[in-house]
Amino acid sequence: MIRETINTIGFEIFRERQISPSQLDVSSRQINYWIHNAIVPFVSVQETTSKTVVEPQTNSSKNSKQKWIRLNLAEAVWVSLVKELFKFKIQLATIEELAYKVWQEPREQKYADEVFKYHINNNPNNLQDSDLKNLASHLDDELLMEHYYRTFINPFTDMVKSALYRNSIPYTLLYVPETNDYEFYYGDKSLIVDLSSIYVQKPMISLPIVPIVSKVLSINYNDKKNKDLHYLTNIERQIRDIVVFKRPKVVEIAFEDNQINPIVITEKHQSREQLAEYILNNKIKKGSKLLIDIRSSDNYKITLIKK
Repeated sequence: MIRETINTIGFEIFRERQISPSQLDVSSRQINYWIHNAIVPFVSVQETTSKTVVEPQTNSSKNSKQKWIRLNLAEAVWVSLVKELFKFKIQLATIEELAYKVWQEPREQKYADEVFKYHINNNPNNLQDSDLKNLASHLDDELLMEHYYRTFINPFTDMVKSALYRNSIPYTLLYVPETNDYEFYYGDKSLIVDLSSIYVQKPMISLPIVPIVSKVLSINYNDKKNKDLHYLTNIERQIRDIVVFKRPKVVEIAFEDNQINPIVITEKHQSREQLAEYILNNKIKKGSKLLIDIRSSDNYKITLIKK
């Protein structure tokens, strides 16, 4: 697996939180209830944040902003699994215990640290020296490991990550409600050989992971707001990814040989009359583009892009 693939998969699973619970047919009330009961760990509940005001306002909605819950890929897959378990009438306290085993126990056992040490010592994916040094630096930072990496690197997220690029292997959550034992099964061996006696002697639920991962991934592709981006060049895709996913406050783009020279005509908000006067009194070079940003109170901000 090449370095770029590792970075892409890690980014998709752990960093991006764009999936709304409603897209998984989970209501705000349900997801908040599950979070409060530690069924969906390490996800913040939905809340309303208020701005500080000197004088009371009659319309309080203008001074408050709703903070909506958003999930990353691994969290969305887990929420989907929780939904399935409730369909089998599994008790809330039982699922809470399962969530603790899946998410919190690996954190306490420092599973992420062992993953870091394995890659530092063995380098199975031929990472660059700079990448290995970064891993070693992160491993030495106890606060970073405890409150970040250990919260999302565990056997479950490893399985979700693996399911993205190894389609031939069955991925399944095997779960015994009576004992609350579970196993993430993926491998090419006989299923009976892999299972211990407890999974043979007790009623067992088998939840396939790949269909759930596929369904979660399809959310963005089925979004009507998304457009086909195949026409973009590699450079255009890189720019889009930076703007859409990393969401920087400022983006500066340099063009070779001044091929395109963007300039801001004015920082002031211009009225409609001032806008018309500027266009009439200034000669604009052929091929240039005039961008008009409509602001509040019928004001405009003008940007001229010269070719």
